[in-house]
Amino acid sequence: MIRAVPGHHLVHPDHHLVSPDPGSDVTTRIEAPATGAFTIVMRDDTSYCVRTLGRAPAGGGTVSPGGSAPAVAEAYRAFQRDLRDALRTVVPRPGGLRFHLVDAHRLELAVRRRVTGGPPVSLDPLLDRAVRPLRVSRGFLLGGRRQVGLVPRPGAAPILDQIASLPPDPAGRGYTLIEDDIATGGTVAAVIRLFQDAGRRVRHVIPGIRLGGSAHSPILGAAVDPVLHYRTAAGPDGPALELLDPRNFLLGLSGLVVRLPDGTWGRTPYWPPFVRTSARLGSPAGADREFAVLMLEANARFVARVDHLLRRTLRVADLRPDVGRPLLSLGMAEPGEPVRSVLRKLQTGMESWSELIAEVEERGTDVPAGSAAR
Repeated sequence: MIRAVPGHHLVHPDHHLVSPDPGSDVTTRIEAPATGAFTIVMRDDTSYCVRTLGRAPAGGGTVSPGGSAPAVAEAYRAFQRDLRDALRTVVPRPGGLRFHLVDAHRLELAVRRRVTGGPPVSLDPLLDRAVRPLRVSRGFLLGGRRQVGLVPRPGAAPILDQIASLPPDPAGRGYTLIEDDIATGGTVAAVIRLFQDAGRRVRHVIPGIRLGGSAHSPILGAAVDPVLHYRTAAGPDGPALELLDPRNFLLGLSGLVVRLPDGTWGRTPYWPPFVRTSARLGSPAGADREFAVLMLEANARFVARVDHLLRRTLRVADLRPDVGRPLLSLGMAEPGEPVRSVLRKLQTGMESWSELIAEVEERGTDVPAGSAAR
């Protein structure tokens, strides 16, 4: 069993709500068993979804706080339920799955409370208000199997230029990095090295969630102070813990940063034909197609609800450039095409689109690591 912690509530046999204490300075430790149910940790990014869609439609119709926003939030929660159902279907574990849904607002408050050192710089897209964001991501080739290093998020300035533009640290306290989660620590370590290359120091790292290892083990000399620390031992079927963000499975909202055939970068959801889910989640490769169908159906239901709420048809041109670009670059859609139509097209043409992505993935193996860092 998972050790009981404050703010940890069972709301379903396999669904727990985790509410961090925003007034505590102590890291909350949660033990995930090495055997039995496989634990998947999710931040509830509903507010981010509503805020992002509120910036979207270019052709009229808005998501307003007092009007359609609550309904869009409920539609997104329904999408999250669909995602959990799909994961239960394609991730076979002897003990089933257990989901931890983390209250993102309380997690953010707890992270901000810990910022007491040098100027805060956020790597977390959910936490970029009243702090200086550093818009970087791990970049991948289409398919999601090959990483090409740390890159600017699509549309952002080169990473070293972003670092050079950060506010000075006159007191010499060093910068404080805010990160949504840390598993291996590789991304944070790469960012710290880039700061060092620019003649700047990172002294503190504050992740909302840290998976495995020691809660406070430093990264390249920077102290680490997580809000939540998940620990587990590897069982007979491998590690029994995974973390994912629901928004990465919704076309048009976020996703994996991938290099496109024209050399630009975009975001694609974590399902075929764009990304092999098995490469990102560790699910069986043979279940990729089934998961894609379930996700396409869930995406279509969500978009239908949004179309109804906005009283207009959501089209590819309404999507953020970084998520619309892959559809246009790969010839999957036209700017004026309804998103629901694109989802149907992806489902009926899954085999041919998957073959196209595989060819692009194979041709892209010569992309140099970190090529977009500067």
